[in-house]
Amino acid sequence: MVDKIRILYVIDALEFGGGERGFSQLSTGIDKKRFKTYLAAHPESKLEEMARLDNISFIPIDMDRKVNFKTIAQLLRIVNQHQIHIVHSMGARADFFARMAVRKLPKISLVCTVAMPVEGFDIGFIRKIVYKIADRFSSRYVTQFIAVSKALKDQLIRKRKIHSDRITVVHNGVELDQYNPGMDASEKIRLLLGITDDYPIIGAIGRLVHQKGYSHFLQAAKQVYVEKKYVRFVIVGHGPEEDNLKSMAKSLGISHVCTFAGLRRDIPELLSTFEVFVLSSVLEGLPRIVIEAMAMGRPIVATDIDGVREELEDGITGLLVPPENSDSLAKSIIDLLTDKDKSVQMGINARRVAEERFGVGIMLKNVEEVYEEILQQNRE
Repeated sequence: MVDKIRILYVIDALEFGGGERGFSQLSTGIDKKRFKTYLAAHPESKLEEMARLDNISFIPIDMDRKVNFKTIAQLLRIVNQHQIHIVHSMGARADFFARMAVRKLPKISLVCTVAMPVEGFDIGFIRKIVYKIADRFSSRYVTQFIAVSKALKDQLIRKRKIHSDRITVVHNGVELDQYNPGMDASEKIRLLLGITDDYPIIGAIGRLVHQKGYSHFLQAAKQVYVEKKYVRFVIVGHGPEEDNLKSMAKSLGISHVCTFAGLRRDIPELLSTFEVFVLSSVLEGLPRIVIEAMAMGRPIVATDIDGVREELEDGITGLLVPPENSDSLAKSIIDLLTDKDKSVQMGINARRVAEERFGVGIMLKNVEEVYEEILQQNRE
């Protein structure tokens, strides 16, 4: 019997966001005849339940924001105890601790997924500087980087001086069978959200942080409301900007037509209810939620930024607008609300592209190839 390749995933997030959904896809879909997976994450991580359901060995590990030598020692013990072949880290703190552990284990390979530019990290200016210095020092311990977009690969080469051979682009993927454009969950979702009318819903989904540009979404929503009146807005997610955004909606006079839905897991059902999906971000890696909206066949308005350009073709699968421009955002939303034929065709085109380029099977195949190439190089 051939011994399985043992992968230790190290993830620092507590909440279940886009990156964590990516891990869930990996752990669920990876070829279990060839790979055995382990997960090291915070004791209070939302991933623990998921790992248990998928029969993955969950190992609680403390990854706070400080340099913690106990965490590094714990990772070393985990790697040795379970005879890990490859450590795969996701998240800035997870990357740091994994690199510090692997540097003492030269025979262990390390894969780091880069899903966001450093500028998009939800940390202060000083911490970003410290991270950049630590990253430059510790990058030598990474065997292979996985960048979720070509734009991120270019940034790794240009800004972090990583050789292109050490970077593999693997786009995010979605479970296409879970995103059925024919789904109709409108009545259920409207009831759950307390929306009693049948007016079209303009929706946005993501963490409530500055990077997501929700202030521009709300300013655009005000303009759309002034022109259309019979429309509703839903923002799904939570984060440090929540109170500020609710206050802003009130000051704009749209709080009565704007619902803050909090953190939710029923993403396909929510997307099926949206007349238009909006991404107002000022910075992204390769936003998974855009691919999910594409798979659901939703018409999309998104900011014209790195990563998003690799997902959407302007005028074909969505409408791209300049970032931080609420006027353009509002104009494009109104355009899709008004021109039903264009809206429907864009949704059809988006679903086709999702099927061709962003299925989870493609992502899994590419990641498994990264693992196998690393082990092949180790054997040579």
